[in-house]
Amino acid sequence: MRHDGWAELVNDDEHGGCLIPMMMLRHEHDEEPEMRPEPISPEKREEVIVHMAAGLLGAYRYFREHRQAEASARTSEPWRNAPKVGRNDPCPCGSGKKYKKCCGGVTVN
Repeated sequence: MRHDGWAELVNDDEHGGCLIPMMMLRHEHDEEPEMRPEPISPEKREEVIVHMAAGLLGAYRYFREHRQAEASARTSEPWRNAPKVGRNDPCPCGSGKKYKKCCGGVTVN
């Protein structure tokens, strides 16, 4: 939830509108009069809160999609620095045993 992530959502033409109800309530008591929206009735406030809940869900979906896209871009095959050890090759730990009888046969339960 970095600041630049929120700015990206605010500036998104398709999804940025989900934040309007939250901004409306946030700026209700702003020190700068030009930032304050018109006063709202209790009935209108309830309506804004319902829209705010929907907006929160929209923001969650927006960020979830971006997280999933970033995660899939990051997940790739791990890099191997050493050559792959075959089952019948000597164990790289230096025991002199075959890999399959030494470190290659270790199981975790």
